[in-house]
Amino acid sequence: MHNIMNETEQLAYTYLKAFGFEESEIVPVVAKGMADLEMILTKLKTMLSHSPETHSMEEMDDVLHALKGLLSHLGNQALSEKIEALRAYEDMQALHQALNELLF
Repeated sequence: MHNIMNETEQLAYTYLKAFGFEESEIVPVVAKGMADLEMILTKLKTMLSHSPETHSMEEMDDVLHALKGLLSHLGNQALSEKIEALRAYEDMQALHQALNELLF
């Protein structure tokens, strides 16, 4: 989880600078984004620590959709695209395994 957060934070600074934002504008945006990312990853990790039957595909998809969007807005396009691909999974057990391998 920390690797993803560190990578995304670095990418976010580069990504936002490319859009012409000043450092003083970037710092609060990245700080908020990182707090949101940590919250989403923590929620996802909690979901994955329980049996797949304890939550619905809709609940999982909501979390993955939020994660995908946040990663994209912070410039981590590669991971965002991987998360989007995982959203197509229909087998919750396989999805749990894939997410654990990718993120944790």
